Amino acid sequence: MAASPRTRSAHGVPLHLLLLLAAVLTLLAGCTGGDEVVDFGATPDDDAPSVPADDGVDVFEVEAPDAVPPADARLFSGGWPEAAAFIAREAEAGNPTLVNIFASWCAPCRAEMPMLLEARDDNPDIAFLGIDHLDRLEDGEEFVEELGIDFATIHDLDGDVAFAVGSRGMPTTVVFDREGQLTARYVGELTAASLEDLLDQVR
Repeated sequence: MAASPRTRSAHGVPLHLLLLLAAVLTLLAGCTGGDEVVDFGATPDDDAPSVPADDGVDVFEVEAPDAVPPADARLFSGGWPEAAAFIAREAEAGNPTLVNIFASWCAPCRAEMPMLLEARDDNPDIAFLGIDHLDRLEDGEEFVEELGIDFATIHDLDGDVAFAVGSRGMPTTVVFDREGQLTARYVGELTAASLEDLLDQVR
């Protein structure tokens, strides 16, 4: 069966092969977006393949999208370019950003959200961005409304953001510093201690 147009490049090469090739070339070249990312949560097994985000991510290297999510975005339709542009704008304003990847079908996401909302209130100099991951928009809207999520959110139907930051499970929370560099990542349900560890990386 032929792949859909979205899954092939202009030259007919499957996009997943292009992404794999880009990852391999990046690793071989030793090219990184910054220092190695600190993992506080679940880490991959020694024999698990690495991903480019393990060596860092620089949001200023991402091509700018047509529209940047506003500071009060509510399930703004987008993916990694939109998230990176949001983080870059905050970095230019001198603010680090915490990004939490959640979904309505993820019980640990629901459990940790009140703690994230409290942390947002306690850290006004850190921007918070939520990513609704692989979720129906209607379910995401219900989740955001029920839990009172009032920081900016993006509806990422394709899971682009999770791939870009090297998520290996749900939920995933990452922090970007004031230079727009991915500095730390936590895979799994946050605890008060792990959230503090993440925030301490960018305060």
